[in-house]
This record gives sequence, C-alpha cells and structure tokens, in this order.
Amino acid sequence: MSATKFQALALREDLEKNLGLIHGLGFAGAELAVRNPAEIDLKAVTAMLERFSLEVPAIGTGQAFVEEGLSLTANDPDLRRQTRERLKLQLELSAQWNAWVIIGLIRGAPKKDEKDAALRLLGEELAWLCDQAKKAGSPGLALEPLNRYETSIIVTVAEAAALIEKIGASNLGILADSFHMNIEEKDLFESVVGASSLIRHVHLADSNRWPPGQGHLDFDLLFGALEKIGYDSWISGEYLPMPDPDLSVRLFAEFLKTKRIS
Repeated sequence: MSATKFQALALREDLEKNLGLIHGLGFAGAELAVRNPAEIDLKAVTAMLERFSLEVPAIGTGQAFVEEGLSLTANDPDLRRQTRERLKLQLELSAQWNAWVIIGLIRGAPKKDEKDAALRLLGEELAWLCDQAKKAGSPGLALEPLNRYETSIIVTVAEAAALIEKIGASNLGILADSFHMNIEEKDLFESVVGASSLIRHVHLADSNRWPPGQGHLDFDLLFGALEKIGYDSWISGEYLPMPDPDLSVRLFAEFLKTKRIS
C-alpha cells in the first residue's frame, strides 16, 4: 500500500485497480502489506474492500523493517519501543478487518552470535504484543519462519512452535510459507503435520519465488499435509511479480483451481 524495496509482493501501488483484478479472478480476500497504519485512509480502504467483496486475511508488516529498520530484536531499546508501538497500531488495524498480523522480517535479522539474546528479546516482545492483541480485539499474530539468508532466528516451523509453546499465548500462531520451507525444512509434509494445531495462515510461492507452478516445488506434499491437519483457513500468494504483476496473479488463480483441500 506504499512504495517499498520489498520484492515479494505480487501487486503494489494502485490499490483500487489491484483489488478489482483480484475480485475479477474470483479471490475472496486480499492480504495487505501495511508499513504504517497511521498513514492510510482506513475508511477509504475499507470502502474499496467492501465494494469488491474482499476480506483481509492477514496484514504484512515487513516493509517497516525493510524501509525503516524497525525490529523487535534490535539492540537499541528505543528502536524496539518504536517497533512495538508500530505493531500495536497494526493490531488495532487488524481488529477492524479481523486479520492476523504477520511477524516476518520485522522480527529483525540479528547476527548469528546474537541469536540467543535475540530469541529472548523476541519472546518478550511477542508476549507483550499478544496481550495488546487481546486488548485491541485482534485475532492475533502469525509468526513466519524465514530462511537463513534473511534472518538467523526462527527459520523452521519447529523453531516457531517451540517459541510459541514457551510464550503460551493462544493468539500466537504460525504462518507456513512454502518458499522458506522449501529451503529450511527436512520434510515439508512432516513439518506442517507436526505443528498442525498452530498453523494459522499459509503463504505460497514456488522454489524460485515465482508464483506456484512456475518452479519445481512439490505442492502436492504441502496440500496433502494441509488436508491431513484439516486446515480450513486462508492461503495467500507471496511471490515475485513474475513474469509481470497481472500475469503472476492470473497464474496463481489458475494454480489454485487445480488444488483443493477436501
């Protein structure tokens, strides 16, 4: 919903046009990337969503890290405070749309020798945010395991599950992303099944981060796992807008027609 250097966004800039395209292709919802909720016209955006009969399953927050360096595990306490306050705004926004708030890149990218300290900080910040989510009336937070080239903390589904179990908040779950899982998981099927009760949201991208069906990832494994755990929530596309933005969304729509969870 604003200019960004983050690449894995299928559509950007012209929100009304993009929502119209998504609606026309038969999608029921649109995951929105919002850098700063204070800078959007909530009434206008909500009106557009209603006009195109689209829900918002989740809100992406990574732009705040990419563009501003906001991080839940920053060494600077003031930067962590700013991040906390930004995410509090995201939670208040998510309550308006009944959407999950994604904790992906905004968790930060600490150096490997800072991993243990960063995990402690992340746990403390997430626990605080889970309390804020309850107060705001938000569904909660979805922690996304990212691959090792983007961060050193929480790179597998099992690591996410372990931290969530330690925090013990029912409104903190896992976002399973096929692109990152393809890099980090030993067994994609077993990783999803093993965290079945915690999977709250799913992102799809192929092995090359193009739309699903444009690489070599075995999506039958993933959809088989989702069917086994009885997953009945949202599936979003988060991929590079290749070969071009509009076509990438059309390819995603065609791909989803071939995959059904009974």
